[in-house]
Amino acid sequence: MPTTLHQQSPTRMAVEVTVPAAEVSAAFNDVVAKIAPKVRIPGFRAGKAPRNVLMQRYAREIHSDVAEQLVDRHFWKAAQEAGAQPISRPALEKLDLKEGTDAVFRAQFDVAPEVQLPDYKTLQLTKRKRMIDEAAIEEHLENLRQRATKLIPVDGPAAEGLVVTCDIRVKPQGLKAQSYADQVIQLEAGRPFDAQLLGLTAEAKKSFSLVHPEDDPNRALAGKTLAYDVTVKDVRRKETPELNDEFAKDMGDFETLEALRAAIRKDLEEAAERDAASRLQATLLDSLLEAAPFEVPRTMVALQLDDYCQEFAQSVAREGLDPKKVNWEAYRRHRLNDAERAVRSGYLLQAIGNAEDIQVSDDEIDADIREYMEENKIQQPFAPFKAELERRGTTTEIKGRIRTDKIFERLLAAITITEEVLDRAAFEELLELERRREAGLPVNRFDAGGLEGGELEAQEGGEPAAVAPAGHVHGPDCDHDHGTPEAAAAEPAESPAPAKPRAKKTAAKK
Repeated sequence: MPTTLHQQSPTRMAVEVTVPAAEVSAAFNDVVAKIAPKVRIPGFRAGKAPRNVLMQRYAREIHSDVAEQLVDRHFWKAAQEAGAQPISRPALEKLDLKEGTDAVFRAQFDVAPEVQLPDYKTLQLTKRKRMIDEAAIEEHLENLRQRATKLIPVDGPAAEGLVVTCDIRVKPQGLKAQSYADQVIQLEAGRPFDAQLLGLTAEAKKSFSLVHPEDDPNRALAGKTLAYDVTVKDVRRKETPELNDEFAKDMGDFETLEALRAAIRKDLEEAAERDAASRLQATLLDSLLEAAPFEVPRTMVALQLDDYCQEFAQSVAREGLDPKKVNWEAYRRHRLNDAERAVRSGYLLQAIGNAEDIQVSDDEIDADIREYMEENKIQQPFAPFKAELERRGTTTEIKGRIRTDKIFERLLAAITITEEVLDRAAFEELLELERRREAGLPVNRFDAGGLEGGELEAQEGGEPAAVAPAGHVHGPDCDHDHGTPEAAAAEPAESPAPAKPRAKKTAAKK
């Protein structure tokens, strides 16, 4: 059967197939024979309508069914015989179909990309880890102490520093009234609303008005008078425990405060190591993706977006919202880059795993399942539990996850890693950098058309002719012209001096 393969892109192909006239006619006869008993045509008994009447009345349906039958029958075999391995269903691009003559169809389909692996074993990466110093331990201790704060009822009037629970009804000038129940407020000096509550006791009620300042950020309330009705329900004082051995005993199996400190240090260091390992793995993947650019099949990207949408719909439903009200088209656009990266990552890691001949044994899968059962205290026998996982396809996911972990272990053992311990300021700077990248904001001047640093959003660019060379100072003795491109290009710009690092580095070959 004549077949032609067309390469439309690195991941998109089309196969053109010619089907003999005899088979086309047989397909028409088969479809008509199946339709005849199911339709009723006025003037004819069921199943007795002439063929030409059926062909005329149901031409579109018959033509569509014949096309589907021929494509399903020949597409997969024709594509494979032509040397392609489709990973998506065919999309009909061309169809010449008429009873009694050869039929020609051309169907598009996706194929897996060819991944050219970079020399990943020569990579040099930095593992950045938060320094766990005494300040970090004390900060964690203080957080524990504040979480252990108790609110003790006060048999007396509200005063600064006390905590008041109240119901509030507020009527802004020209706007509808709003009611807020069980509002918890710690009274502070200098706040006009808090000042109105001073001296009130439980069950007391008070009505008063306040004028919002003209520069209030909420423009709807700026300069307006707000009428309040407040009912005090409760007055309490905060009682925060002291940091001592008794506090440590209340926090768990600790005899002394020093024992609690040691446990906190251990937990924070382990958390910092996990965070650094996770960040290093993400950096490694970013480096690999940058070094091995390739196109990904759009079908796979669409499927990944479907997964994102399903997860988000479930999350929205758990919040009590209606998923039907989500702008799904906008959400898919928002997650498109994430989906493309996920698909590229999958193909890249698969190629590395194949190159390294990384396998996952049944014993490793069984061990993972048993660990899950133990952690979740599942009492069901192992065999039927695993059988149910296999039925749902979960064991395939487990195998993929284990293989991915083994691929990263192999990669991290092969590359050169420099460890960098960051103090708090440097670590927070790193987090802010990652946040900006995640939000799609420019993180250095090259992203915005300049050099690193500065308030990017507020900067103003200029034509090259208007920009003085770096290091040049304008002054009355300036004797050259800044007004032409030639003059601007005559003095090469100096490279800015790099900032001094605030972190300690140790190199290690993994």
